[in-house]
Amino acid sequence: MLVAVTGATGLVGNNVVRFFLKLGFDILAVVHPEEGLQSLEGLSVRVVRADITNPEQIKEALKGAEAVVHAAGLVSITEASKHKLEAVNVEGTKNVIEACKANGVKKLIYISSIHALPADEEGPIRETKDLSVNRVQGAYAKTKVKATLLAFQAAKDGLCTVVLHPTGIVGPYDFRTSIVGKLIINALSGKLKWYVSGGYDFVDARDVAKATYLALERGKCGENYIVAGDYISMKDFLEQCFKTAGKPFNLKEIPYGLALAVSPFMEWYEVSKGKEPQMSIYALKTLRSKSDIDSSKIREELGFEPMPMAQTVKDLTNWYLSRMKEAEAGTEKS
Repeated sequence: MLVAVTGATGLVGNNVVRFFLKLGFDILAVVHPEEGLQSLEGLSVRVVRADITNPEQIKEALKGAEAVVHAAGLVSITEASKHKLEAVNVEGTKNVIEACKANGVKKLIYISSIHALPADEEGPIRETKDLSVNRVQGAYAKTKVKATLLAFQAAKDGLCTVVLHPTGIVGPYDFRTSIVGKLIINALSGKLKWYVSGGYDFVDARDVAKATYLALERGKCGENYIVAGDYISMKDFLEQCFKTAGKPFNLKEIPYGLALAVSPFMEWYEVSKGKEPQMSIYALKTLRSKSDIDSSKIREELGFEPMPMAQTVKDLTNWYLSRMKEAEAGTEKS
């Protein structure tokens, strides 16, 4: 089976590519025209360049694919990126769906987000199709709601579509360096001296890849599944990173209230410099967001089980350390 993967160089997409290759699938890696190919070096894939915001490009790119994993998307913790988020996450998903229909794709797996699901009711966060932009916070979450609703509609229109809602995705093969990846690298290199109290439910990107395979093989058309790992405090997460790196943990904890007070100024400064902020009110509220998540559906229906968080933290730390050494070696050579 030929499976096309959009966002093939990103954290999720690249792990999907690697996981599916091990299972013997033929892979069509859909990569943005301006994106590098380092993450695909040595992998037996066919690369096609396409921008998902360009309807004709993505339609041409998906020719011949029997199944599509739509992992391309933009993640941002600032409202300043809302127009770009809308273009990539919403219009881009619409274009992928139309391209799937035009090319006779048999099944589409859309990688949504836990942030698309409402957390305003009593009890744990569960799968629902009753989604609304008015029930979530932040520009990113709102675009994931809109895109997920498009995926649900695609299923009603006859395109077999399954939606996955991962929690906070971490793991190796983070070549584009995610927000959490930057946090870890800055902490281990000594550039970051503090962290904010709080925690989150993180899931290994390799587990998201496994869940994607299970969704392709067993997922019911029109259904959505939460893909969760384990909740871990930021202190425990970073302490495990430092332990794996063989370094003493010396970061200072900043009270949540203080971080919340100064974050608007830090966010404004970073955005004014044309950079993606490392802290924002949205990111901070995420660290204190609802941690009661019910992921029993994917476990019971698809047989999904995540790997232990300790293993994830160990593996991702070692991966970032190797990247840091490569960067240092490159600097010395130049």
